[in-house]
Amino acid sequence: MVVEELDAPAGAGSRAGSAARLLLLAALLLFLALGDAPDRTRFWSAFFEAGHTPLFGLIALLVRSLLARHTRIATFTRLSLVAFGVTLLVGATTEVLQLLQSNHDASVHDFLRDAAGAGAFLLVEVALVSATRPGIAGWGRRARLAALAAAAVLLLAAGWELIGTARLYFARDRAVPTLFALDGSWWERELIALGNNRLIPDQVPVGPQLSRTARFARLDLMPGIYSGLTFDEPYPDWHGYRQLTLTIVSDLAVPLPMTIRIHDAAHDQRYADRFNRRLLVNPGTNRFVIAIDDIRTAPDRRVMDLRHVRGIVLFAYKLEQPTHVYLGPLRLE
Repeated sequence: MVVEELDAPAGAGSRAGSAARLLLLAALLLFLALGDAPDRTRFWSAFFEAGHTPLFGLIALLVRSLLARHTRIATFTRLSLVAFGVTLLVGATTEVLQLLQSNHDASVHDFLRDAAGAGAFLLVEVALVSATRPGIAGWGRRARLAALAAAAVLLLAAGWELIGTARLYFARDRAVPTLFALDGSWWERELIALGNNRLIPDQVPVGPQLSRTARFARLDLMPGIYSGLTFDEPYPDWHGYRQLTLTIVSDLAVPLPMTIRIHDAAHDQRYADRFNRRLLVNPGTNRFVIAIDDIRTAPDRRVMDLRHVRGIVLFAYKLEQPTHVYLGPLRLE
């Protein structure tokens, strides 16, 4: 990843090259300042955050190239160290400026990704250059291998969240047509928000009309206006399915009113812009079947985008006393 010779030529060509590098540097910084993810999902968020790493790697190489052309820094290694410091300053400045933007947030983690990208790209460059120019002091074969290993560790660490998100999506998508088995799977725990409530998998409801072998997840509900759980980013493509099914078991003496709501990526937060249905959970086993067509036509001013379903919420409204129910898997059929 060598971007220039050690001894850059002077003259008009050198000035044109410097101007081109400055324009590219400005374009990268402008993209960082104004660029935004095409969708508000975990994947795109992790993708853009991981993108800081190669972006600032390129910025570091451009800065080193400009320093080589316009300063009197004597050695290649020192040039790389100064370029690393300048790039860190640029990264810190961009994070501070994001405090002034409504669609961006300053992040220490993003700054660390900036540093990882700058460090990794400069280490790779100096290792490659020193391999073809053995006269560079202090960069023998072992040093080059150590530099490449350090660069690999930095890149892996910076992309770890993106790797984890891809792994989560893979596990979620493999489970389809079951959206959530509620069996305590690691990926389900990542996508289920409970608030003050508690979800305990592998439980057997006790009651005269209930099976002694079927196992469910016990949902303990605390008092609140909207007491329940949120399924964030379920498998998004419900196109082609006929119905959504859910089993709720109650060992209570009286019925418990609950509500299920479903929304897509275009949801504008209005009640009428999503699917809402009241579910009366009677004592015993309750199997609820919701037609996908009912979900599709629920918004008042449009049809729901069944290829981009974004969330499911199941809750009891204005719950005054602690209670519980048992939940079975959510499935598409």
